[in-house]
Amino acid sequence: MAKIETVGVQQARDRLRDHIDAAVEDDQITVITRHGKQVAVLVPAEWYQRAQAALDAQAADES
Repeated sequence: MAKIETVGVQQARDRLRDHIDAAVEDDQITVITRHGKQVAVLVPAEWYQRAQAALDAQAADES
């Protein structure tokens, strides 16, 4: 199971390289918050590609 880390926007900026490395090497998910609200999520590219393919397949089934 992937590790999930939540960080503020400033920390995400300051440590972007570290968060990218963790996504690539450890399948870490980084949730980015602004004023305590989730605004973005950094996930490994492979996860995104699988999610996009699943959404595309679902859209094709619905049409």
